[in-house]
Amino acid sequence: MKKSGLSHKLETNEISGSFPKESGVYAVYDSNGDLQFIGISRNIAASVVSHKNSVPQLCSSVKVGVVDEPDRTALTESWKSWMEEHIAASGKVPPGNEPGNSTWVRQPPKKKADLRLTPGRHVQLTVPLEDLIDRLVKENKVVAFIKGSRSAPQCGFSQRVVALLESEGVDYESIDVLDEEHNSGLRETLKNYSNWPTFPQIFVKGELVGGCDILTSMYEKGELTSLFKS
Repeated sequence: MKKSGLSHKLETNEISGSFPKESGVYAVYDSNGDLQFIGISRNIAASVVSHKNSVPQLCSSVKVGVVDEPDRTALTESWKSWMEEHIAASGKVPPGNEPGNSTWVRQPPKKKADLRLTPGRHVQLTVPLEDLIDRLVKENKVVAFIKGSRSAPQCGFSQRVVALLESEGVDYESIDVLDEEHNSGLRETLKNYSNWPTFPQIFVKGELVGGCDILTSMYEKGELTSLFKS
């Protein structure tokens, strides 16, 4: 492992050139020289930039160590070595590495809830279901009618569509066509509305794009990003 010394005056616009983009271990210190966090990264410079942007008051200097053969085991062993060295010297874990600390470790974003067309079967609709669908797809930029929820798709095609949308970072609304309590009658009504017989169905700006096959084809051709940015 190659180590560098402490880099004082940690400026964001200098990080990309000052720190390696290789995999390794790094330690972040505050302005008092107190160690705040020991991390593992596949791109040290990118991780340091992220920390400098999110917790600038805790990032004053950084020590880095590039791991020459950065497989998971080598990275983990290097991290353990740095951690054990610090604990032996100070008797405690760095604050950013304490269990439950979310300041330094990026938490996965919570998935949005699926939309429901009605409050439930017990409520009498005052407008036709087709009008609710029409309003929904026209008032939201991207709408995906899927089998199951976005957090637990109930078929392989729906799972694929959710994965594609999320890999593109799309802000989309999802509707579970299998939810008979809140979306009763949706499947048949939507088939007539879109003139498309299968699910999932993806709408962009009120227009039907298609299902899993079409989205997959567009992704493979590199056309998906432009679709959602247009």
